[in-house]
Amino acid sequence: MELSLLMDGLVSIVTSPSTLLWCMLGVTIGTLVGALPGIGSLTAMAILMPITFGVAPLDALVLLISIYMGGMYGGRISSILINVPGDAGALVTTFDGYPMAQQGKAGHALTLSAIASFIGGLVGFLGLVFLIGVVSKFALSFGPAEYFALILFSLIASSGVTGGKPSKAFISVTLGLLIAMIGLDPLAGDQRMTFGSIHLWDGISFVVVAIGIFGLSEVLARLESNKSKESMFTKFKFSSLFPKVSEISKTFFSMTRGGIIGFLVGALPGAGASVATFLSYSLEKKISKQPETFGKGNPHGLSGPEAADNASVGGALIPTFSLGIPGTASAAILLGGMMMVGLQPGPALLQESADIVWGAIAALLVANILLLVLNTLFIPFFAILIKNAEPYLTAVIASLCFIGVYTYRNSLFDVILLIVFSLVGYFMRKNGYPLAPLILGMILSPLLEQNFRRALLLSENNLLIFVSSPISITFVLLSLSILILPRIRKYKNREKNNHTLINY
Repeated sequence: MELSLLMDGLVSIVTSPSTLLWCMLGVTIGTLVGALPGIGSLTAMAILMPITFGVAPLDALVLLISIYMGGMYGGRISSILINVPGDAGALVTTFDGYPMAQQGKAGHALTLSAIASFIGGLVGFLGLVFLIGVVSKFALSFGPAEYFALILFSLIASSGVTGGKPSKAFISVTLGLLIAMIGLDPLAGDQRMTFGSIHLWDGISFVVVAIGIFGLSEVLARLESNKSKESMFTKFKFSSLFPKVSEISKTFFSMTRGGIIGFLVGALPGAGASVATFLSYSLEKKISKQPETFGKGNPHGLSGPEAADNASVGGALIPTFSLGIPGTASAAILLGGMMMVGLQPGPALLQESADIVWGAIAALLVANILLLVLNTLFIPFFAILIKNAEPYLTAVIASLCFIGVYTYRNSLFDVILLIVFSLVGYFMRKNGYPLAPLILGMILSPLLEQNFRRALLLSENNLLIFVSSPISITFVLLSLSILILPRIRKYKNREKNNHTLINY
């Protein structure tokens, strides 16, 4: 069943010149923007989302998914060439990719990483095709209480509370929840935090917030730093871009392992590519016979994490499509785009809009193939373009931000909000507050509230409904474990250190 739907989706893309054009445009933009240090696919998806409003739902999804995939590919270019990751997922690529470039193997590293990205993307695509139906059917057993427990777990997991500064992550996700509550109450119709302004009755647009905290705040950060790292672009010989087949085959199992890790980790809400790449790198180093070569240009240290980076896309789309829960911040942007074109993510999506969903899944494969070609044949041109575009990058980003927000609803009030949220984003960047939890909180806030209130209505305000089924109990326990276990571990370590000092 899934394969026939997939084939129909694939045919709908390759036989439609306009859809194929959107896919090509998306992979090109994604690669270019992903290669620009510090921007990544997340910002590109947020800035370019307004141009999807006037196109067909399938074309809109194809564009956003292609940008998503392209950003994953492009992030490795600046990581290898100038030791600056395009996004967080490409950070591990600098460990061995840049040393390879310093050894005169930049072309080798770029092509090897492109092939690893293709293998990883393929693993993620296959996992998505064969598991999305299983997850979707399982999701049909979810009621309001189960959904609330799942969304609560997703918010806690994605807020990064296991990190060194959990309070800042909690503040970010709480701010996102509060922003989404501005406007009219969906059930009672009462005004909430509108401060008497009629402009806020419809709430604050997700587009405005996303572009403000990711796009325009990046401009402010660039203006403040006013620094540009000295580029170390190598003059490529076309023949040097292609490593030997034997060199690729030696890292094939690293790519496969990385792809599996990336897909599994990507399917967990909040984990994302950065976690997957670190896990892959750690695994490759542990099983290597020459662990001392990692960080000095080891091809396994490059290919495994790159495969994990791209495989995480397919994993992240499983909860996004089947449960309506974004696996990553980029998937949250995609989820917002789906809602804006009239699609309602969740278990019923695969039945009600199967043609669009499977067309979007097929676009993952098409984009992956196009990106392999694009990222092997045109790497020298991308390197030159990135180098020359750097002086104009700040002005281009700012222009796209203002134009995108104004054309969304032709509202100057939205432009004012854009400036406000750019300052919020700038403040968060400066003070170490993570931006992704805010976006995830804003996306999931309506679902969290609706399912909480529906569950209370069904149970006549009995809170025990949230622990009345095995599914909800499981997610409640998982949420508690994420909150409590790190504190217990921290307490034990402190006690152990104190005991050691006393004995000493």
